[in-house]
Amino acid sequence: MSSPPTTPMSQASTRFGLDSSISLDDAKGLRRRAVERVKQVSTPQDIFLFLVAFRILNALSVKTFFQPDEYFQSLEPAWQIAFGADSGVWITWEWRNHLRSAIHPAIFAAVYWLAACLSWVLRLSPSYRADLLVAAPKVAQAVFAALGDYYTWKLGERVYGAGSNEAWAALALTVCNPWQWFCSTRTLSNCLETTFTIFALNFWPWQWSMDPEEDDEVDEDGLRKSEDQKTMDRKSEDSKSEDKDEVDEMAKSVPSFWDRIRQSIDWQSRLRRCLLLAALACTLRPTNVLIWMSFACFTVLRIVTLGKMLSLPFEGMQIWLHISSLSLLPATKKERLTLLREVALCGSLVLLLSTFIDRLYYQQWTFPPFRFLYFNIAQSLAVFYGKNDWHYYISQGYPLLLTTLLPFGAIGIYQSLFPPDVPPQYSNYSPFTRAIKCQLATTTILVPFVLSFVSHKEVRFIYPLLPLLHILAAAPFTTFFLPAVSPAIPRSSQLTPKRILLGILLLVNMGIAILTTTSHQTAPLTVMTYLRGQHSKHYLNQPPSEFLPPAPSTMTVGFLMPCHSTPWRSHLVHPSIKAWALTCEPPVSFNVSARASYLDEADQFYANPKKFLAKTLGEPPPSKKRLASWFGWFSNRKKVKGGFGREDMIEADACDGREGRKTWPEYLVFFEQMEPTMRDVLKGSAYRDCWRGWNSWGHDDWRRKGDVIVWCLRKQGVKGKRKGFFWAILTTPRVNLGPTLKQRNNSNAGSKNDDANQRVLEPQECGQSNSNINERFDATFTAKMCGDQR
Repeated sequence: MSSPPTTPMSQASTRFGLDSSISLDDAKGLRRRAVERVKQVSTPQDIFLFLVAFRILNALSVKTFFQPDEYFQSLEPAWQIAFGADSGVWITWEWRNHLRSAIHPAIFAAVYWLAACLSWVLRLSPSYRADLLVAAPKVAQAVFAALGDYYTWKLGERVYGAGSNEAWAALALTVCNPWQWFCSTRTLSNCLETTFTIFALNFWPWQWSMDPEEDDEVDEDGLRKSEDQKTMDRKSEDSKSEDKDEVDEMAKSVPSFWDRIRQSIDWQSRLRRCLLLAALACTLRPTNVLIWMSFACFTVLRIVTLGKMLSLPFEGMQIWLHISSLSLLPATKKERLTLLREVALCGSLVLLLSTFIDRLYYQQWTFPPFRFLYFNIAQSLAVFYGKNDWHYYISQGYPLLLTTLLPFGAIGIYQSLFPPDVPPQYSNYSPFTRAIKCQLATTTILVPFVLSFVSHKEVRFIYPLLPLLHILAAAPFTTFFLPAVSPAIPRSSQLTPKRILLGILLLVNMGIAILTTTSHQTAPLTVMTYLRGQHSKHYLNQPPSEFLPPAPSTMTVGFLMPCHSTPWRSHLVHPSIKAWALTCEPPVSFNVSARASYLDEADQFYANPKKFLAKTLGEPPPSKKRLASWFGWFSNRKKVKGGFGREDMIEADACDGREGRKTWPEYLVFFEQMEPTMRDVLKGSAYRDCWRGWNSWGHDDWRRKGDVIVWCLRKQGVKGKRKGFFWAILTTPRVNLGPTLKQRNNSNAGSKNDDANQRVLEPQECGQSNSNINERFDATFTAKMCGDQR
């Protein structure tokens, strides 16, 4: 008898101690068991905590600008709720016309309130307080994004089975998707809508969409049980049948504490959670109802196809005729009635909640979903913000969502809609799995098809479908790459072409994610950081002097760029930063003929910048402003029409994004494309180039090309230049130098009136220069500015 063949030793064998080594097969076995051990040890709580930490890192790493709605449809109204209408927010026309539900801003208003309370408890300085208020909504949205990732994985387990490779692949795809890294942590209503949608689908009664069978298990209410309920029932029965001495050995089969909690909740409670979340998603975005209409139709209706062979009258030819019709199957009558009852109950509850919150915000009864559909569809006002081709979602939407996963997503949809016609015992998936995949794939086709009839299209409108696409793409992705990475398959440790391809896909995803979140369009955010820094440097940290008046408490900024090109109060933070920008209000009250020739304020500016600036702002402040101020005080000359002045800016009606006449500010912000025009207009003025920030290599909007540039007025005495008593007199504003000749003639000769006229700044005026948010959270700053005079 020949001896058994020996296993060849690997040259790179793993050594234990001094001389021991293991074979290549043993190493593969250890690696396989290690992978399985990781899967077993990683509890759902561990996965969720990892996702939260990952998304917080993601949120704090995003430094680029994407869509104005990220700020103006969520953070601006949230700031208004938290800190008051006089805090300098920019409320856009949608909110003034009651098109949006206040539920989404109310969430971030609570976040702002908590962050403000935390800053008060920690006694943070104004600059640190501002950083906290900027970061707080990002962290909150990161938690919502982590919930979306987590429930994508859990739905993958419901579809493919707990612990399946496809479920883990779905989790890996959502974590490594560059669109998720770019968009999921932004404060868009679409992001929260996506989380609510995938969260709700985990509680959807998928078993009701299957054909009723005689061996179906039902609960005490006569409703068919889900696979999770069946599994927990089996665990409970097994645990009861075991002897007490074998409890330790059978601990794995005994339901855990969380299993018992879930088992104690009946299926109707799960259905109510599903419908409540679905109703919230529809409240945030009314178009989300298309997703739930699709799944509801699969539950209460199905297409019944009947076939019949027909003989043709010539040459004995026959054809097979298909006749399709709708049926009330597969859900039972009791399940259909239960679904209708719960939809009415949960929908009414969310509707009442939304109506109550909207009543508090708008101060009147209104129904935003109806007004949203009326303005955007009936009046077609959405076209004012862009019109896209009918194939946008196919040619641009899905490629942007999936990027490198597009082939796997397309294959997953096709295989789900047209599964191979093989007997169930030879199929890779159960009939239950195939039915759910078919419903998911149909929804990912139906929703973009319906939305394509609307002229205005954006990729974020189909963002809630991305988790479904991840789950569908997980099956072909696993089939293609699993043999190359699985430790249980021979030769998987070698550098195979599939492994190289997988590495390339990961590198491409990382490159796209880093480019879009750290490089492309960074200036709209960095310029706000610069402006806050300037405010802290020149307006919050001004040391007192007996020769100079206190530093002005109001900083003025003007944005000469397309409307909503930067964030607003959520990043300016300080209410003492008074700012204005070009508006782009749609023609709400215009008829069809007048809309064709309508130009908003931004369009008017770019059509003729010089004419617009001359009409709206007047003459810019001259370069010798100090001498002009001295001469103006001496001769009691009025200020230049439309010219710069702190008092003018405080009283201007065009602050905070409102349309109308504006004043020359201390800081002008515009894109590099406008720089030649601004140099021509401001030639000989007191403005100079003081900051320039990288934005992007290119842009599809010619008005936003190039860097973002900030021009500011030359440093004045009130900003910290201390060059003696005579310089202080030259640089002191006219109102602070004493009464004019006319004031002296009309005043009494008493010393009391003279003292009053020669004052620098009364305490109450110093307090009035700040809004309510200063009084609430900038008490340190107010005391510093007014303490010497009080």
